[in-house]
Amino acid sequence: MKARRLICRAARQIEVEEFDVALQSDDDILVENAYTAVSVGTELWDWVHGSNPGAPPRAYPRGTGYCNCGTVLEVGKNVTYVQPGDRVAGQTNHASHAVVRSYYRKVPDGVSSKSASLLVMAAIAMHGIRVAKIELGEAVAVVGLGLVGQFSITLARLCGAVPVIAIDLDEFRLAKAGPRGAEVLLNPAKADDIVAAVRAHCVEDGANVVIEATGKPAVYPMAVKLACVAGRLVATGSPRGTVEMNFLDEVHLREVSILGAIQPKTPNEDHIYFHWTKNRERDLLLRLMAEGRLTGEDLITHVAKPEDCLEIYTMLADNPKEALGVVFEW
Repeated sequence: MKARRLICRAARQIEVEEFDVALQSDDDILVENAYTAVSVGTELWDWVHGSNPGAPPRAYPRGTGYCNCGTVLEVGKNVTYVQPGDRVAGQTNHASHAVVRSYYRKVPDGVSSKSASLLVMAAIAMHGIRVAKIELGEAVAVVGLGLVGQFSITLARLCGAVPVIAIDLDEFRLAKAGPRGAEVLLNPAKADDIVAAVRAHCVEDGANVVIEATGKPAVYPMAVKLACVAGRLVATGSPRGTVEMNFLDEVHLREVSILGAIQPKTPNEDHIYFHWTKNRERDLLLRLMAEGRLTGEDLITHVAKPEDCLEIYTMLADNPKEALGVVFEW
């Protein structure tokens, strides 16, 4: 079958190309994508820079993207979980069609394909929430209100966080955070002292949990100060590069825990002491979407044609004003 996909031939280059697609094994399914979503963090970094700092350059040409929702066209002989006609959300590159073998879940009625295309972004937020181990009544501050930060706000609220504090330099993103469950909206550029502004809303001398969702190392010296004594700073964004910070005063003497949270570490198999596998997490997220307790479509600001990919990626890299959820419609 002939299909279309986005292909990168060098850093900051992207275009649509035609390719052949077909089942490769009896464990595969063939999906016709309705939408694929852009990860403005990891995916965009790779598009702009080509590789992480200190890492060898990655090979070109290569595909990009890892969020999709579409309809199953064909299934291999060993597949029993889905059948042709089912909608699924999972992890594929930006393409009209994809062969998928793992990490796909059935999309329930009541969840739009646009919302479901953001499932992996919601799963990234969920993993950060699991690592944070939020308790009922704890104050949670979310720094960075992209897709991951927005989902983190709602999930923290569902865990019983009181209050949920949203922090971003972008007023557009702050406005989105209020209806999602943030009780306090703070713009560091408009606060005389962002640390004092956070502490004013907390029982302790800061937030019990700080979710860092910008992925920018330079934010950490500020973010760690937002946590209370013995609080937790969770690195949900993927920080690339290094930064200098006063580790003795801000971390060691205040016993602040810094916790890494990268979604691929979510286990594939469950355990008697930890049942939250990738599949179970994603089924839960889709159920929350179906029940209206976790919204996704309200976060989508741009629905683009694949042929406009270069314009879209350039906008996101250079001038992402009022851009949040960006999806390609296939």
